Amino acid sequence: MDFRILVHSHDVQMFLLLQHLLAIDGFPVALVRTLDETVRALRDDSVRVVIMYGASSEMGPGGLRSLKIARPEIAIALLCNEFDKLRDPLFEKDGADLVLTRPFDPVRLIAFLRCLRSDALIEKSGVAAEANVLRYADLEMNSATAKVHRSGHDVPLTALQFRLLRHLLQNPEAVQSRETLIDAAWPADADVEPRTVDIHIGLIRKALRMLGPDLIRTVRTRGYALTN
Repeated sequence: MDFRILVHSHDVQMFLLLQHLLAIDGFPVALVRTLDETVRALRDDSVRVVIMYGASSEMGPGGLRSLKIARPEIAIALLCNEFDKLRDPLFEKDGADLVLTRPFDPVRLIAFLRCLRSDALIEKSGVAAEANVLRYADLEMNSATAKVHRSGHDVPLTALQFRLLRHLLQNPEAVQSRETLIDAAWPADADVEPRTVDIHIGLIRKALRMLGPDLIRTVRTRGYALTN
């Protein structure tokens, strides 16, 4: 199955290390050095993930936003030297699905990529059975094709946001805690802060409200639920 990963970095040694690490798990990796080169490479639909490493200004929110404009569904992992970046909501708000700081934990990165590859396999299967379709109000999600529609219109979501919404759709109107949503959408043992869930739920809510009334209810101190 086609599942390619881009590594955006000026550090060739780090690229070679990542290439070796990911090859063990069967992930093909290519090096890109500039934002323009990365955007051009995203024209290839087999590219599913961009790993960004280094201190380049291209790793800022503006750079992430450019990648999401080019491919809204692309998954982005940031490998940062500075601990503070992990706590900067802009990096998650503008498209980072995973943020790791030194010392990088390869187990978390591999788990994140395996989860994405599993989702891609479901999409590749092309199974369109009714069991793969979740519906609530005017919202429809097809897990086989990894597509979300509202009133017949596409809803662009990242892979992480897709998993969060899928969990809400699987338990319509039941309140889901942030901890439950973390377990459903992030790799096992991921170190995810509750406000990271709030940021991504906010982005899902914004995408859905472009096409109709708000469907997500915030239950103070408890979590989130779908509401019609």
